[in-house]
Amino acid sequence: MKKLHLKLYLAIVGTLVVFLMAAAMVWHHFAPPRLALGGIESATGLAAVMIDEKKPEDGPGLVQAAMTSLAWQTRADVVLYDEKGVLIQKIGNRAIVLPPEQALDPGWSMTKTGPTFNQRLADGKHLVVHTRQRILLHGLHFGLLLTTVAAIIALMTYPLARGITARLGRLQTGVQLFGSGNLGARVEVEGRDEVASLAKSFNESAEHIEKLVRAHQLLLANCSHELRTPLARIRLALERVTGTDPKASSEIARSIAELDALIGEMLLSSRLDAAGGLQGTEPVDLLALAAEEAAYFDIEAGGEAVTINANAMLLRRLVRNLLENARVHAGGATAVRIGAAPATASIVVEDAGDGVPYIDRARIFEPFHRASTATQSGGAGLGLAIVRQIARAHGGSASYEPRDGGGSRFIVELPR
Repeated sequence: MKKLHLKLYLAIVGTLVVFLMAAAMVWHHFAPPRLALGGIESATGLAAVMIDEKKPEDGPGLVQAAMTSLAWQTRADVVLYDEKGVLIQKIGNRAIVLPPEQALDPGWSMTKTGPTFNQRLADGKHLVVHTRQRILLHGLHFGLLLTTVAAIIALMTYPLARGITARLGRLQTGVQLFGSGNLGARVEVEGRDEVASLAKSFNESAEHIEKLVRAHQLLLANCSHELRTPLARIRLALERVTGTDPKASSEIARSIAELDALIGEMLLSSRLDAAGGLQGTEPVDLLALAAEEAAYFDIEAGGEAVTINANAMLLRRLVRNLLENARVHAGGATAVRIGAAPATASIVVEDAGDGVPYIDRARIFEPFHRASTATQSGGAGLGLAIVRQIARAHGGSASYEPRDGGGSRFIVELPR
């Protein structure tokens, strides 16, 4: 049971069932048929006293009146038998005449049409009360009434329970959207209770986090952009200076080129974070694009021809970063393949290097992650991090797995 509204609803219904069971037990103990039977016994006993104490001058009218009053009070048919079980008088059109042996049984007895009560009179006669309604069914009627009430309450409480938890469900959806990278996700504040307070707190926290992240992205983008100006001046100055040490000049130029490339990656990463979605898409022949990029590294791309809707510039950068990563860390890629499935297309880049240690595989796509086997001068940057960002921007994923026979295999899955 994972749905909160079902748990709440079942708790309400369970409480209601326990209450009904307790009420039924109390009713069974104190209410009809016991009270109804007791009332019939009392009324019959009173009528018997009236008949026993009648005087000769009262005549048969007193017996008739007593039996009529008893029939009216108990809503029953009344029959008077003599001491041998022979019918003397009856009140009610539906009065059942009992066999002599059953008419002489004192107390309660059960017949085909319901319970009867036999009161013996002082002169040996028998006053029998036959209920028109089945008293034992009265408790069943009460149980059915309680069940009906319970069903109505259960139907009325389900929307209540669902309404309470539905707001929690919408809050959960907002939190999931925010957690997936949609920093503009907010939830509607409904009501004035604790759930509304929680939604309001989430919106305030989300707004604060969004401002911090946007400020960080803006700062990173601006810093990266501004760093290129002094780099350009340094490059121009270096070209004008006739250095006496060609090796030192070459090293400075190489460092400037690396720094310029890193700044470019930082700018691209910042733009991908700030964009929040993919823009400028068009049909792209994935095999042709991969073949063009692989040609710069003297590699042939193979696989299946597949066309996807994507940003061609970003996909070129993705393939280029994978090939550059293989060149720097594994001596170059050994294979570039394009695969096609009914719903996805894949880009696979393999190399025959030393591979990635198991301890580093979970973090290989993190920005500036340095592998445990990396040298001091290499092994860190934004190349693979940008690969994952571009893949996610297209609704896909990037993953790593060891290559059979040694080396690495990088797999990018993109939706078709």
